[in-house]
Amino acid sequence: MAIEPTTTDHGLRLGDIEFIWARNSRDFFFSNSILIHDSQTTIVDPSSNFTYLEQLASRKVVQQVLNTHYHVDHRSLNHLFRNCQFICHEKDLAAILSFDNYLKYADSERNSDYVLWLKNIFSSLEILDGYVSILLKDEDLVPLKDHAVRVLHIPGHTPGHLALFFEDIDLLYTSDIDLTPLGPWYANISSDIDQFLASIRRVKLFHSRYYATSHGGRIYDREQFLEKLEKFESAFEKRDTRILEALNERPRDLKELSQIGIIFKSSQLSDPLKACFERQMVEKHLERFERQGKIYQENGIWRLS
Repeated sequence: MAIEPTTTDHGLRLGDIEFIWARNSRDFFFSNSILIHDSQTTIVDPSSNFTYLEQLASRKVVQQVLNTHYHVDHRSLNHLFRNCQFICHEKDLAAILSFDNYLKYADSERNSDYVLWLKNIFSSLEILDGYVSILLKDEDLVPLKDHAVRVLHIPGHTPGHLALFFEDIDLLYTSDIDLTPLGPWYANISSDIDQFLASIRRVKLFHSRYYATSHGGRIYDREQFLEKLEKFESAFEKRDTRILEALNERPRDLKELSQIGIIFKSSQLSDPLKACFERQMVEKHLERFERQGKIYQENGIWRLS
């Protein structure tokens, strides 16, 4: 008999798999967590609900912490689980072990508003340099005793970004292929558009009964998920088109292109953090176009080929 979801005080439960929906604030965007009730109880991305996760940590019921990737909104409460094994993909290891490495992955501008924001967040949330006991790679099984959870390596958002397939409940968790209205986020040095697109294609071809993501409090069936995923994926092409149209009007530098509102609405770019994300993501598109031979740069000015 298929397992049906039931609501809980903190989210939703499917069998022994408990989804804890994120409680966000105006200053910080948290992510959903997953509690796997097992003889080797594991929490995925502890960054959802401080009060509930603090209770779990104090009860010492969790033995393992799995981070689907290194971003701060997925591990802001790792430090509550001090005596656990920590698990991640090998390609995100460096950024979890060291905040200095995290900053190297974040932005080439060492004193950007994004870097300053990260320093403030890590300090205010008392996020410590991590340690990792177990490294995962594509198709590995998470080290559990009673359940089968398989890892899918879906890079692009980060080099070691992971999806998780919960075989017992036939659910694919796609982490930050997250179907949010903004669309894909790749505002890090370590992000890669082509890898992101390939990962979306892989997820699209993966059949399961249920789907969930790291942002947004709901479970999708396959039809709902694919509809949302199609819209999410289309953001890449729309952003490409806007940039090429802008360059068709006249040659422009990165600063000017980053003020148009390619990724975010132009009215949102007064927010320094969003402006940093805009610059980095637009630059990713420009670099990709240059590799494809569609544009070239001359004295900092981008032109159509």
